Amino acid sequence: MAFCIETQKSVESLFRSLLTDALVTEQVELREGGQAYLLQLCRRMAHRDALHVLQAPQDPGTPALVWLYRQARECAPSQRFDAYRTLGDVALIVSGLFQPHVARPRSAVGVDYYVKMGSAAYDTAAGLAAASGFGPILAELAAKFARLVEVLTRVAEQTTLPVANDLAALYSRFRRNPDSQALLDRLTTAGAAPVWCSAGEA
Repeated sequence: MAFCIETQKSVESLFRSLLTDALVTEQVELREGGQAYLLQLCRRMAHRDALHVLQAPQDPGTPALVWLYRQARECAPSQRFDAYRTLGDVALIVSGLFQPHVARPRSAVGVDYYVKMGSAAYDTAAGLAAASGFGPILAELAAKFARLVEVLTRVAEQTTLPVANDLAALYSRFRRNPDSQALLDRLTTAGAAPVWCSAGEA
């Protein structure tokens, strides 16, 4: 059996291919502007120090969302659009590409927290976008935030980034994305098809 190594000319071309496949697999439709924004976000965050320059002084690791939220609340009105958009960007990238970091056992918050914070941040930024073309793009990203987290997690699975693929992790991902046929198929293959029940039966 012959093996080949696929090469890419740039980080952007790599992410374009991976994002396109993940969006198709998860059946997530984004307008052209949304896809372009997501691609540029992945390209920008691929640089080693892209996240670290956003963290609070003396705070190791990825930026805390509460720190970025405080920055957005307290900054000058002219800076709030960029501040809220950055909060949404960090929440999406960290919860999608670095999900094991968010879902680690001793973490004070989980992926759902990132989804809520990120979606709200993009929605706020969309309202602040005024006449720029970012308004509709960020509004769409806000509305589909949870599904885009799964899209980026699928991208991470195609790279060397660590992704938890145990049954509990897959179920948590499916719980956030119950319309994901790909995740349902993986759970079924593992012999753990979800059973839906009403609130009274839970």
